Amino acid sequence: MDLANLSQLQTEAVNPRTAQIDLISTLEMCRLINEEDHRVAPSVAPYLSEIAAAIDALTPRVRDGGRVIYVGAGTSGRLGILDASEIPPTFAAPLWQFVGLIAGGDAAIRRAQEGAEDSLAAGEADMEALKLIPELDTVVGIAASGRTPYVLGSLAFAKRIGCLTIGVVCASPSAMGTSGTVDFLIAPLPGPEVVTGSTRLKAGTATKMVLNMLSTGIMIRTGKTYGNLMVDLVASNLKLEQRSRNILRRLSARCDSMTDEDLDTLMARCKGRVKLALLVAETGQPVEHCEERLDSAGGVLAKALETSLARNVQMPATNRQYVLCIDGGGSKCAAVIAVLKGTVVGRGTTGPCNLTDGNGMEEAVSTLIAATNDALSTLPSSERDLQSLFKSAWIGLAGIDRKNFRESLLPKICALFGFTEKEIRLTNDVDLLVAAASSHGDCSSAVVVIAGTGSVAMRYNRSDNGNGYSRVARSGGWGHILGDEGGGYAIGLEAIKYTLAVLEDMRLGIRTEPLGCLEQAVLQRLGCATCGPKQIDLISEILVQQHKQTIKSRIAGVAEVVLSMNGQDDTASAIVGRQIDYLASRTVGRLLEPGCAGYVPTEHTGLILSGSILSNQPYQDQFLDALGRKGARFAYVERVSDAGLLGAKHLTSSWCI
Repeated sequence: MDLANLSQLQTEAVNPRTAQIDLISTLEMCRLINEEDHRVAPSVAPYLSEIAAAIDALTPRVRDGGRVIYVGAGTSGRLGILDASEIPPTFAAPLWQFVGLIAGGDAAIRRAQEGAEDSLAAGEADMEALKLIPELDTVVGIAASGRTPYVLGSLAFAKRIGCLTIGVVCASPSAMGTSGTVDFLIAPLPGPEVVTGSTRLKAGTATKMVLNMLSTGIMIRTGKTYGNLMVDLVASNLKLEQRSRNILRRLSARCDSMTDEDLDTLMARCKGRVKLALLVAETGQPVEHCEERLDSAGGVLAKALETSLARNVQMPATNRQYVLCIDGGGSKCAAVIAVLKGTVVGRGTTGPCNLTDGNGMEEAVSTLIAATNDALSTLPSSERDLQSLFKSAWIGLAGIDRKNFRESLLPKICALFGFTEKEIRLTNDVDLLVAAASSHGDCSSAVVVIAGTGSVAMRYNRSDNGNGYSRVARSGGWGHILGDEGGGYAIGLEAIKYTLAVLEDMRLGIRTEPLGCLEQAVLQRLGCATCGPKQIDLISEILVQQHKQTIKSRIAGVAEVVLSMNGQDDTASAIVGRQIDYLASRTVGRLLEPGCAGYVPTEHTGLILSGSILSNQPYQDQFLDALGRKGARFAYVERVSDAGLLGAKHLTSSWCI
């Protein structure tokens, strides 16, 4: 634990906006606190994909009886205990399934136990006492600073025996993020606290939002809801008894005609379980048979029912009332389904769908169908007819601009979804992002920049009729083999090449000093830091060893290590600086030259940013600074973290409806 550097953490930073908070009026003080709270939700947005991936990883474990164990100290520990304690009454989860542990034991819930958080051994001991089952249990480490020894010890023990681990922090880089003991790192940065270092404020709010999303998402995915109704609750008090009656009447026509006494009798037969009572009422079958039917459906009511219930949750019963948006990129393919008023009713994710990475047409079509079916998994099977379900769709695919790709793929997609060509928009995945420009009517142009695994920049100008935007210029996006500087692959590749050179220097006797922090972190990330530097065959580790990830993904993944050390390690900072300079000066800079096709001055141009690399706040800040040094003063800067959602909402409001 490096106490000397404590003041450098984001959680300990001084907030200049609240420096005079003790001198202003009480109303102004409250308004200022409220304004700071508004910064919390946007700080969580860049990590939605990581949260979603964590939910998907935890769901089968929880369904099979695995535990979710929250570990924290102080406010972080109390937030974990709060979330864990609320899941059983809300979703009828077993009392033992969500566990909250706090440094210092239960006494620390009400009264701080000073020094309890400073023991690595205490964290390991508490984990050992739980008798963790590696293939089922998950440990969620919560520490606003990312450096709490008790939490780090807990995660290290859990990871060592093979458990799934999640880290929730409000600092970057952090000791937790560079520890190598976390499978999913969620690190919202809500900024300096209103009162310096008081992480019970914005950091606490951000942490609660993340934990709520994790646990609620897991419960939804395991069938604890039907639509947005908590059908798996147990009526254990008067309020829940009335809520149970309301749900039964809302979802079942048979229950709607029953008296309170009849409903209470039905609930008593079903042991107070709303979901079971709904199935009994709808099917007329014995309780025992319905229990077996629910079990065989994995507890998902929609799958246990042969036909749909009333489903009064803003989901229309008629066909052709949904819109579909798919964001198919080099790392994943994400589908979003919404109804015409913009309400999202389903999300699905599958693997990569970049047509230039060797994904053939047939494989691309299969990936699109898989993502769509995943998004439809919450709907009853009777409502999943792709031929008659969607009114319109926007599918953005990486690589679709290559010669004849769109012409070959469009008829196949139309046939699968029952579309005419006028009902579907098949574009590059980057084109989805320009929908963000529609809310900025005073700007005639937008530059979209993506830095994820790769990088690309495109300019879009408003059409003459003012109804949309057309792409007028493109820069970069050549693919990872040829470049894409500024993206994760290029950053990771440069760090690996640097590490290779250091290892060669050591083998040749040119270098006598030990490996630096960056080289060690790169090797650890690639899983080859266990032997002596002179015995490491890094090229074989990357190119020959069998891994679940592709070579491209493994190299791009190293960027996370480099970004976490940006500003802390000179080599990492230099790599990041060079990549940012290229992205700003060359890839984006070309589009800002007055002679470039479609040129519009930056004061009349918006800047739209997206991609996992640009979601890293320090990287984004440096990138914007680099553009500023070139004299670029954009009319607005907007960060898009969910292109599929953006496209779906655009469809429901203004296109093909």
